[in-house]
Amino acid sequence: MDWFTRIEGVEELESAQSFFDFFELDVDPAMLRSRHLHIMAQFNQRLTAAVPVQVIDENEPGRAEWQLARRLLAESYQHTVSGPLKTQSGLAVYQRNNGSFIDWNDLLEVRP
Repeated sequence: MDWFTRIEGVEELESAQSFFDFFELDVDPAMLRSRHLHIMAQFNQRLTAAVPVQVIDENEPGRAEWQLARRLLAESYQHTVSGPLKTQSGLAVYQRNNGSFIDWNDLLEVRP
């Protein structure tokens, strides 16, 4: 992911909104506020897995990396907002395999 941190201006980004502004992507502000952790976690996973193609453009050095990061952020947003968080989020809290059930009477029972 070293390639991503070499993009000029990335290190100054502090919020999810700043990432979308930097990469010039339009988003629903309410959706971004409510799902920003999930979107950014998905984006981080995609960045980690991405292998950028080294394209050298003398007119715009680093533009290929910026384009790749922009595409990955857009994909992360689309994936996360396309359905319920329970199925779209990669965060561990939504990945539990076994649901648990505690009977109401067990909760009311006082044990020594």
